[in-house]
Amino acid sequence: MRAAIWFVSLFAVAVAMSIFLGAKQGVVTLFWPPYRVDLSLNLVMLLWVLSVVALYVILRSAQLLVDLPQRAQRWRSLQKERTVQQGLLQAMFELSSGRYLRAQKSAQKALALLQDLNSGRMEHALSESYLSELECMLHLLYAEAAHCLRDQLRRDAHFEKALSLSRSLHLLSRVEPLETSHLLATRWHLSDKDPHAALSRLAQLSSGAARRTVALRLRLKAARLSEQNEFALETAKLLAKHGAFTANVASTLLKSLIGACLSEAKDEAQLLKLWGHLETKERQIQGIGLLAAQRLLSLKGSSKMAKEWLIHDSECLYKDPLSLTPELREQLVLFLQQVTLALAPNTQDLNVLEQAVRLHPQVVELQYLYAQTCVHHGLWGKAQQLLELLIPRNVAPSLKRRSWIALAQLMEQKEEHAKALELWRRAALLLH
Repeated sequence: MRAAIWFVSLFAVAVAMSIFLGAKQGVVTLFWPPYRVDLSLNLVMLLWVLSVVALYVILRSAQLLVDLPQRAQRWRSLQKERTVQQGLLQAMFELSSGRYLRAQKSAQKALALLQDLNSGRMEHALSESYLSELECMLHLLYAEAAHCLRDQLRRDAHFEKALSLSRSLHLLSRVEPLETSHLLATRWHLSDKDPHAALSRLAQLSSGAARRTVALRLRLKAARLSEQNEFALETAKLLAKHGAFTANVASTLLKSLIGACLSEAKDEAQLLKLWGHLETKERQIQGIGLLAAQRLLSLKGSSKMAKEWLIHDSECLYKDPLSLTPELREQLVLFLQQVTLALAPNTQDLNVLEQAVRLHPQVVELQYLYAQTCVHHGLWGKAQQLLELLIPRNVAPSLKRRSWIALAQLMEQKEEHAKALELWRRAALLLH
């Protein structure tokens, strides 16, 4: 189809030229004494067009001939630039595959070619900023390979060169090389167990780069290594908001960091301030209320306030105890017993526990807490019945021992000393 169109166009041009040129009868006469030359107007026009085309070809050829050395130089520089890029890719692949010595050799070879490019007259071939970016990346690759080989001297030497180049590029509004250098150095400091140097590197990032997920992850690790738990907690909150963790991982991490911060509280005022800074959803993480309440009592705080902090965990225990782990249920029940004994008897607590035991009769921890609460309220017969039903069941050793002790105390109040002595003996055996 295309060939047919070309043929039709060619025929059309031929017809147009024959019509246009065939109708012209003009003659151009040239006088060169004693000669006279008569030429047709069509021939003169054709010669004029050909002369213009020939002049253009001659001038263009001369220009190309003059530019030939520069074009050859540009071609050579582009070939060297391609070789440098191949060396860069080879170093990246070898570094990723764990061939650190080969990666160093590839990067060194590419740096040598790049030095040749920089020393030559390449101002018309490659831009200086582009060559600086290549050199910066090659130095970083070499430094990373040296770090993997634990060669800190070469690592630091090449890193300083890369950092110098990245700072010069930053002046040209190229911020990525400088950010890459600082983040890479941060990973090295963390690998060397130097969290303070890592935090110092992260502080040199711009505000936008410091809020990125990769920077926040590094900051979290550095804060945890340096035992700055409050700083680590704030960073973990930001990561959780960015979706850097799954829900379970975020909950576990926040619980660990909050617990560490709570354990660092020196007095009740500091603990209250820390508790007040926690968001509602953070306070509702399973076990956080228990950790805070335990720390409050260890600081001689109010048992009533500790019970208030346990509201969410207590509701989980009463309404859905199987959602808690057995270890957490045991810790929660023992602490609730401690708080309950420190406060005056409350009938509402007894009613709530009775309803919870009826809804979840298979949960032995609830039955134990109910029995101890009955003892606290003076319901000794009910408490004895519950404890006697509880002991044969599969109960944690600590709860079973406390149950034997509670029964022994009840027998002593009834002046049944023989039974009490046997119960004390069984409780003592559980200590071994």
